[in-house]
Amino acid sequence: MNYLAPEFEAAWSGRNPFTEVRKLEGTVYREVKSRRTLRFLFLDKYYFAKIHFGIGWREIFKDISQLRLPIIGARNEWEAIKKLKELNIDTMTAVAFGSEGFNPAQLKSFIVTEELTDTIPLEDYCRSWGNTKPNFKIKIELIRKLAHVSQVMHSSGMCHRDYYLCHFHLHPSRSQDGELKVSLIDLHRALIAKRLATRWIVKDIAGLYFSAMNIGLTQRDKLRFIRLYTGRPLREAVIERDGFWASVTVRATKLYAKENKNQEVT
Repeated sequence: MNYLAPEFEAAWSGRNPFTEVRKLEGTVYREVKSRRTLRFLFLDKYYFAKIHFGIGWREIFKDISQLRLPIIGARNEWEAIKKLKELNIDTMTAVAFGSEGFNPAQLKSFIVTEELTDTIPLEDYCRSWGNTKPNFKIKIELIRKLAHVSQVMHSSGMCHRDYYLCHFHLHPSRSQDGELKVSLIDLHRALIAKRLATRWIVKDIAGLYFSAMNIGLTQRDKLRFIRLYTGRPLREAVIERDGFWASVTVRATKLYAKENKNQEVT
């Protein structure tokens, strides 16, 4: 299966898109044996390409033995972007996708997305909040936005699996309805199912909580997120799902302790 936006269709007409995408030159952001990510200029616009070369059976069995879902290509990201668009959640725009082969260990694929211009990761935007009191209105808007995105995504059967503040990018201008515009990126590990197991939802929310632990959130901020995410009166939300929020807290705390330990070692 291949998809090319008109500008790429015209430029690569009659040629193998896999050959063309491998010839792209630019700034390499990540390069390992099975995957290459680079930023490149095309027709006066910047794009990102993620090229997958096949991870091999050894890596697949390793992931399975560790109870992890193996990522075998770019289709995850392609499907996740389509899903978020359907849900009216801001994300990247895919302009090219290709998949070649049937053997999951040797599957070759790629995805090209438009660069998000002038955005800032929420991890960077909120970094000073622990020392400098943020604009209260902006903070509440962001809590509301992230709770909404999380609720819509999870209730629709999708989880991110790398759900941290750094993967939310704040745009410089608001959307047409006047709300803050925040795009969710890095979707290559996303999981889409008819119904998500609770553990995947816990993983997402715990990751988000962990990444926000140093930005000075108050107890009221955390409770506000819970109320908005559940859509229930706070007392009901906390009491009825006490086990869920306890699991989120335990997992986030472990992530935080592990991160701090790693920093001490380095």
